[in-house]
Amino acid sequence: MKSFSELTGKEKNTERLRWVCVPIAAVLGVFVLRIIAGFVMMPALAQLSGSAAMPASDFRRFFLHSVSGILTAAVFVIAGAKTAPRRRLATAIVLAGLWSLEALSSHVLVHLSQGTPHYLHFLVEAVGAAGAAVAIGYSERSKAGRQ
Repeated sequence: MKSFSELTGKEKNTERLRWVCVPIAAVLGVFVLRIIAGFVMMPALAQLSGSAAMPASDFRRFFLHSVSGILTAAVFVIAGAKTAPRRRLATAIVLAGLWSLEALSSHVLVHLSQGTPHYLHFLVEAVGAAGAAVAIGYSERSKAGRQ
């Protein structure tokens, strides 16, 4: 792959456009996954009118939240990194860091002044983002080995 300085004007513009598309693809991937999850997962307290509300079990709620957290973090990292024109592993690491910071702020920092911080939810999402970055690293390594 040619370095950026060796590219023609049209190739440079195309590469710049792909870099602009990295965060857009990452956010769109999360958005699409959340829309699909809204259709697939039933609301926990959906009841017929007049029936007693039964709370969902803590395990089921934690399991669904964990799976959706891992998938969301992975989609964010993988969609953004696969859109990048070069240095996909570095892009995946940056995106995993950004997702981990977002998870830290939404699950821990918001609750420090009042309420209980959700350290486990933060950890699950951070592990999902890091795992996606590792998957990108392995895919890039295997691609380099085949060439």
